[in-house]
Amino acid sequence: MKKIIFFVLVSFATVSLHAQLSKTKWKGTLQLDNPVDVLFDFGQDSLTVYVVENNSGLETMLFTVKDSVLSIKKVYGQSDCDDQITGKYKYEIKNDEMLLTLVSDDCVSRATVLDKTRWMRFK
Repeated sequence: MKKIIFFVLVSFATVSLHAQLSKTKWKGTLQLDNPVDVLFDFGQDSLTVYVVENNSGLETMLFTVKDSVLSIKKVYGQSDCDDQITGKYKYEIKNDEMLLTLVSDDCVSRATVLDKTRWMRFK
């Protein structure tokens, strides 16, 4: 019985972490060739990155969340990242602000751009 209760609690915790990002939008600035304001649009399991200025798609990724770590993998887009490389970023949400911190990512261009970025919840 204790194992069943433990499993249920862990399942709810995992679902709530994923739900914390699913179906949310976050606005931030990426340091590309020039600073670019972008919008992170989290779907159920996909993350689409849009350029705010013209609403053009920059990148589409798949994402998962476990223990406050966001794992992302490119599906298609403009970055040099291989679609087999998964990047992992710790995320912290306080009020309506999210901070991403690099855990591991073999795609150096993505890691350089995303590490220590701050995002504001977009409504």
